[in-house]
Amino acid sequence: MATFSRQEFFQQLLQGCLLPTVQQGLDQIWLLLTICFACRLLWRLGLPSYLKHASTVAGGFFSLYHFFQLHMVWVVLLSLLCYLVLFLCRHSSHRGVFLSVTILIYLLMGEMHMVDTVTWHKMRGAPWDLTVSRPLNVELPRSMVEVVTSWNLPMSYWLNNYVFKNALRLGTFSAVLVTYAASALLHGFSFHLAAVLLSLAFITYVEHVLRKRLAQILSACILSKRCLPDCSHRHRLGLGVRALNLLFGALAIFHLSYLGSLFDVDVDDTTEEQGYGMAYTVHKWSELSWASHWVTFGCWIFYRLIG
Repeated sequence: MATFSRQEFFQQLLQGCLLPTVQQGLDQIWLLLTICFACRLLWRLGLPSYLKHASTVAGGFFSLYHFFQLHMVWVVLLSLLCYLVLFLCRHSSHRGVFLSVTILIYLLMGEMHMVDTVTWHKMRGAPWDLTVSRPLNVELPRSMVEVVTSWNLPMSYWLNNYVFKNALRLGTFSAVLVTYAASALLHGFSFHLAAVLLSLAFITYVEHVLRKRLAQILSACILSKRCLPDCSHRHRLGLGVRALNLLFGALAIFHLSYLGSLFDVDVDDTTEEQGYGMAYTVHKWSELSWASHWVTFGCWIFYRLIG
């Protein structure tokens, strides 16, 4: 195995990671920043309202074309279709359901028929908000629950408000499964992503109920999410509380490492975009003896025993 000196390591880090990342980031955002600046300037001028709106629309279309070229038509078509559904159902109390079904059918058609997999995945994952995550909560997590809620804030908010809360009538565990199943559908037909997300459903549920039970027994602030300042727990900042939270944080890092093992950095970009198959996923986790799943099962057994 090749070894690197400290100077060679930092040189490789700079040339192979930091500089390419900065360059790709600048290539992606300089045009968007220029268009935003131009639109902002036009809106400050004393122009008619229709010209201001027209300039914003033109800037949006140009941005779409810059990223997706002629494939932008599929994004525009979805927007027009959503507008049509909302217009036709404007007097219905179920317009949200109709809109959701329309978008789901469109996504399924896009996955299976309309566009090639790599291009479709790029369009499906298109962002327009910079504050989409809390990286520190992901890299140094308190819990797996904190990881999944901090990874993508807009999607987490949407899934919580429009899927999880509506599915709670089925029971907490069923609502968790439905929420992660919806997330898997939104992420596309990729077996390894679906496997990761459904595994997360079990991991986060078991972690939540176990830490909730321990918090009740010990009267300590060791829940999956940080307690409010006025919580009723007797033990809040003691050494034991910190130790338990660190233990669960280390367990979350273990789960992340296990789930992240599916994402092979040595494959080409096309294979990564299309997703890995079932055989690869099963083989990869078999090599790791299904460790995370067994640990989760053990935590669930422990939760039942202390109940």
